[in-house]
Formats: sequence, structure tokens, C-alpha cells
Amino acid sequence: MTKEMENKFSKKIQKLLEDKIGLLPESLSSQNWQTCIQNRMSASHLDSYAEYYAHLLASLTELQELIDLIVIPETWFYREERCFQFLTEYVKRYGEDYRKGTPLKILSLGCSTGEEPYSIVMCLLEAGMPLGSFRIEGVDVCKKSLDFAQKGLYSSNSFRGMKTKLRDKYFTQVDDKFLLNDQVRFTVKFKKGNVVNFPSGFTKNVYNMIFCRNLLIYLFPTLQVNLLKRLERVLVPKGILVLGEMEYDKITHLDFETVTLSNKTAFCKQDLEFRNPDIIDDLRKDLGVPSMKIQSGEKEVAIEKIRIMADRGDLEKANELIDDYCKQFEMGAEIYFLRGLMHHAAGNLKEAYRDFHQTVFLEPKHHEALTYLSLMSEGEMSERYKQRAEKFNQEL
Repeated sequence: MTKEMENKFSKKIQKLLEDKIGLLPESLSSQNWQTCIQNRMSASHLDSYAEYYAHLLASLTELQELIDLIVIPETWFYREERCFQFLTEYVKRYGEDYRKGTPLKILSLGCSTGEEPYSIVMCLLEAGMPLGSFRIEGVDVCKKSLDFAQKGLYSSNSFRGMKTKLRDKYFTQVDDKFLLNDQVRFTVKFKKGNVVNFPSGFTKNVYNMIFCRNLLIYLFPTLQVNLLKRLERVLVPKGILVLGEMEYDKITHLDFETVTLSNKTAFCKQDLEFRNPDIIDDLRKDLGVPSMKIQSGEKEVAIEKIRIMADRGDLEKANELIDDYCKQFEMGAEIYFLRGLMHHAAGNLKEAYRDFHQTVFLEPKHHEALTYLSLMSEGEMSERYKQRAEKFNQEL
């Protein structure tokens, strides 16, 4: 095979990774990309990029192996300590509510080998929060990192930001490494997840706080926007989003307000007011969900019912409500989009693609539908949808 053809398939492999996990090619040097690919080619006993590309398309296991090799973890306990000072101050002010009521739920997205979520647990314990008053989840795309995290065994390099006194309190030295105690280790629930389709289903208003630090900078712009919107969705009203300092400028277009505690800036999801309490608030109270800002009118109430059922994960009921809606009103872009989301959650990708396509036919600037289409398409078509989504997002 000619060098030109090899370069072509090398770029196809990079594009595949970009589509699957949203990773910008420029986030790694060209040499690192090539080294990772060549290492996996050698392990697979393949000699050409074309053969390896075909192998990746046919094997999800091999694709995960390549992802695990490329996504190199670089983290440590109490990294950027001001974030944990912020958390300490937060629970000093609001911790009593969680001790007596619903536990504090915190997500560490892009948790790597576990240092961040475990640091969150230790920080909460040090701040006086008892076990049972909080729930911590860690999500990462790399299976090997998650396996490592669950073992809780770390080298001295992971403690460069942690005080020795704290390390000795929660870890036991085993030869030249340190084993995290079970009290902390079993508090974190780890999950494999991909930012391209996080969260799965229609989860909403789940987390009180999300740590998503130094992840957005590695993603292409369309996915950055889409992920932030989904993080906003899964945060409760007044929920807190903690970003890396280089990522603050990426949130300006969303409904967050800046909050500073202990000289650390984070972002608070605004508790939006609703416009028609006499109609919509009664509806949402009947269904047992919190109020939010929406338009009034029969069509809007019907759409809101569909959205509520979808958010709950009751897709059967949501589809019934869509059928009822279609008997009274003409199908619009928002209904096609909601139905597309439900198809996507159920794994009916062909039907989801069709509904997202119809959404942008009716509403050409529908950013979320364009984003889904860019992720579900391939080659030139994927690039076209991505460019349209980025263009219209800049106009918002």
C-alpha cells in the first residue's frame, strides 16, 4: 500500500476516535497518535492502517483497547486544592440540609483513575459530613482507568497535592504503594460512560454538584456546547458545576451564574421562573416534578407532559402522549426532536436519525438535533452537520 493510502487510513482512524469519544486530534501530538495506533496494530498482528481500520470497525473490544491507550490519565489527589476548599465551604453552609434530608449527590465526570472522586469523599468526611449523607459517582470512558480506580492502590506520585497527615489517615502503605481504606473506596460508584452520549436516557435534576475539570478543552466545540447543556439538565436548580480555570469562557451562553467561595469560582444553575403558574405549575405539581420556565397554551402544556414523561424514563407513556398530541396538533420540530431522543435512548438509531433529520428540516438552526446528526453520521456528512451546529451556536 502506498504512503498516501496509509496516511488516508491513519486519518480515518483519528476521525473514528473523534466521532466516538469527541477527542480533538490536536489534543495529542501527531507522534503520540501514531505511536498508540502502531502499538495496537502490533498487538493485533496487523501490518497496515487499512487492515487496522477495518479491525476497529468490526471489533468494539479493540476500539476500547485503543481508547484506553490514548486516554492517558494525568491526575492526583486534591489536584487544584481550591476546588476542595470550595466544597468544604459549601457543605459548611448547606451540609445540614443533606444530613437531615436527601443525600448530597456529586458526579465526577472524567474521573480517570479515581483520585478526584476519592478526594471528594475525603474532603466531605473531613468537613464533618457523615457516611450516608452523600453519594459520589465517577464516570470515565477508559475501562482500564476505572479498573485501576476500584482497586484503590496508588503510587507516591498520586499524592503530590495531598498532605502526608491526610494520606496516613486514609491509606495503608503496602510495599512502595498506598491502599485506600474501604470506608472511602466503597463510597464511590464507578461507571463507564462516554461524554458523546452522556447521560444515557432522560435523567434530569439528579446531581447537586458536578466536577468536570479539564475535560472540555480536549473536545471539539460542538460537543463542548452539547455536553454543557446536558450537564445543566442533570443538575438540580441551584446545582453547582465545577470546571477547570481554562474552561470558564465556555459556559457564558448557558443559564449559570458565577459563585465564589474560598477564592474558587464555580457556576450555579439558575432556578428559572415559570411564566404561567396557574396552568403549568399545577400540571407539574400533579406529576410530582419541580416548576420551570415554559410557554403557556394548550400545545405547550401537551409538549411539557411529553417532556416530563420522557425525563422520567417512561417512554411508553411519552409515546402515547405524542400520539394524542398528533390527533390535535400538527407535528412540529420539538415533537420530532423529543421522539428522536426517545428512539436514541431505546437504541433505535435509524428511527432517531430520521426524526433528528426532520427536526432540522423544520427548524434548520436546531443546535441539539444538528449535534446528534453530526455524531450519528459519517465522513463528509458528519462534518457538514458539525459545521452547521457550530455556526448556529455562534449566532446564539
